[in-house]
Amino acid sequence: MIRKSTSLQRLNADRGLGRLGRFKGRLYRLLNRVNNLLPYTFVDSCLEVRDFTCEDLDKYWNRLNAKSSPSRKLSDLFWLKLPWEKIRKELGEIHVLDAGCGSGEYGRKLTEWSNGAIKSYTGIDFSSNENWIALEKKYTNFSFYQAEVENILQYVSEKINFFMSQSAIEHFDEDLHFFRQISDYILSSKKTVIQVHLFPSNSCLRLYGNHGIRQYTPRTVSKITRLFRNFSCSALFRLGGDNCNHLHYEFITKPIFLEGNDWRDTRTAEYDRKLLAAIEEDMKLPQTSPAFYVLVIHSNGNNKIF
Repeated sequence: MIRKSTSLQRLNADRGLGRLGRFKGRLYRLLNRVNNLLPYTFVDSCLEVRDFTCEDLDKYWNRLNAKSSPSRKLSDLFWLKLPWEKIRKELGEIHVLDAGCGSGEYGRKLTEWSNGAIKSYTGIDFSSNENWIALEKKYTNFSFYQAEVENILQYVSEKINFFMSQSAIEHFDEDLHFFRQISDYILSSKKTVIQVHLFPSNSCLRLYGNHGIRQYTPRTVSKITRLFRNFSCSALFRLGGDNCNHLHYEFITKPIFLEGNDWRDTRTAEYDRKLLAAIEEDMKLPQTSPAFYVLVIHSNGNNKIF
């Protein structure tokens, strides 16, 4: 039987946990803890696991939202630091498909952060968003579709060569099925394709609680990369670590749970200052408990970029 999910369970906290919410909530957390066990066993031998660092952090800091969570701040920093010119030279025109695009704001952000290197942007999400209309009017190379990403191939035009997702695949019921479709597309087209996917680590179960379906570890990510290993290079970047996780818990998780307040709104300057220090500390040492992950898959490549 072909597995369609990297996780043991199919409980989806996005839909609510029903009349037995408290029991299902405990079951959800228990099953995710089990799924997150032994994070560095049975790791794909072709998967490189690295730490994301940024030597010129001060250069980019003011371009990032002061109230972003540690994982979101690190994610945006990663997008900013992508070698967009090298990607353009490798792919030619960059045609992006954003799975689980939400409001589509990353289309706008990446157009800016890539200095206009993106030729077209296609966003797909199971729910439509009122922001799509405004973006399509402003950017004539943008298009959006309301659809289940588990059936993504019908929205993948032959020009698509860059697949991305930001904080999305943890919400997909059948994440392996999603990636299997991309693998089929690359094998049939034989083109050079780059994928960049950002998603929660096992630390996020404590920080975010009942959120999505799952978190990820190098072991579970390997279930994805094995679909591409015969024609691709894959790297898993660890974003942040213990200091970022502690700050998230103290400023976001705990006050929201105890007070119903998010300290980022009332202590913004303090939070921003402490987050910069936390990220700098985490980047000094390898982190076994990252705040978030980035998976990069480069298929049928001509040059090493990552």
